[in-house]
Amino acid sequence: MRVVLFFIFIVSSLFSADFRLGAGAGYKKPILEIVGAFQKESGYEIEAVFGNMKQVEAQVKSADLALFIGDKSYLEKKSELSFNSFIDIGKGKAVLAYAKGVKIESINDLTKKEIVKITIPDSKKAIYGIAASEILENSELKDKLNEKIVEVSTVPQATSYILTKEVEAGFINLTDALAHKDKIGGYIAIDEALYSPIIITAGKLDGCKKECEAFLEFVSSETAKEILEKYGL
Repeated sequence: MRVVLFFIFIVSSLFSADFRLGAGAGYKKPILEIVGAFQKESGYEIEAVFGNMKQVEAQVKSADLALFIGDKSYLEKKSELSFNSFIDIGKGKAVLAYAKGVKIESINDLTKKEIVKITIPDSKKAIYGIAASEILENSELKDKLNEKIVEVSTVPQATSYILTKEVEAGFINLTDALAHKDKIGGYIAIDEALYSPIIITAGKLDGCKKECEAFLEFVSSETAKEILEKYGL
């Protein structure tokens, strides 16, 4: 079995797939594990696209996506796409992760002079960038930290900046923090009252036929649930 990754803005005709799905980049690892397990069990082939919400939305037509997995609030209220239905698969959580050699005990520590740069995903297009913006605003830290903020496109890019110590800390999701727990200095959970709830859902598009429906059934299986739980979902 193979999992074919479509990088954003690159379209390939080298492989045929039974269906294609798109997902927020911050959920790449758990989605790929579920896709791999499903392919092994079913024999179906899936192609996947990952990026921030706007990037994946732009790929729906050109990549003929059948499913869009991401923040339910965004898909329902901000997306210009028409979905047939939604199936909730988990709840996302924001964390503040920090690089090795850095110690942070609360988000207020971000004001310390030794914290020079803080990364967040795109604050207008990425789920956790939007959440980070809300967190900074609601904790009354936004004005104090504006000059330290380094904005990137997606959660994996923000995580990469933390791993390479280009920044001391960054707002990412629990999923990516757990996936890299041995390579970062650590992370702290963010008070969920500081940002809007993040419900991860699968939005069904017109291209969702029998193979796609079979995948959605698999997402409710014990195998998929164990994978989701492993990644904090």
